[in-house]
Amino acid sequence: MKIVIAGGRNEADFLIGMMLAGKHKLIVINEGRNYCEHLSSVHDMPIIFGDPCKEYILEDAGIKNCDVMIALGDKDADNLAVCQMAKRLFSVKKTVCTVSNPKNVELFETLGVDRVISATYMLAHFIEQASMVENIVNVLPLNTQKVLMNEIKIDSSYPVVDRQIMEVDFPHNAIISCIIRDAQVIVPNGQTKIMAGDRLLVLATPENQDEVVKLIVGSRSNA
Repeated sequence: MKIVIAGGRNEADFLIGMMLAGKHKLIVINEGRNYCEHLSSVHDMPIIFGDPCKEYILEDAGIKNCDVMIALGDKDADNLAVCQMAKRLFSVKKTVCTVSNPKNVELFETLGVDRVISATYMLAHFIEQASMVENIVNVLPLNTQKVLMNEIKIDSSYPVVDRQIMEVDFPHNAIISCIIRDAQVIVPNGQTKIMAGDRLLVLATPENQDEVVKLIVGSRSNA
């Protein structure tokens, strides 16, 4: 697929690595000049410097008819504007954005964004699940059930404890999307270390779910 990643910092860095590993074609736009240089050096690819909220920047980037736009900016309103322009002006097929305010999830979806992601919103829904078990807490089908979300509480005996994410040989079509550590919600990158007591929100396909869980909890899962 041809994917546009607009804005963001660590989450953009992590997504770029995952998407390149999956052999996707990327267009990356970032308004931080220094961060553009960082991303370019780390991923050995050109990064477009500019404000993705500006139509001419999107046009110059060549996003027309791309498969997916992912907006990761700090401001919810900017991410909405980027997604709406991508779809209406440049015929991008699907749009995804992150939001800081969980109240914007349903609003932005009503306004045409295909997928709106809020760590707080997801966490609230998990907390509502009274039937959580000790370690493998929840398995939530997303969209067409081609992707599953697992929440896994990390025990001190698990093999991933004190290891960086990039040191764990996860399949390409699996990703740790969020780490809940005490009262913090962390958007991880490859250098993020997994600690005992963390709760990992892991996206995986049904086919590799068992493999991903085994990599995290080891062979002695008590789920």
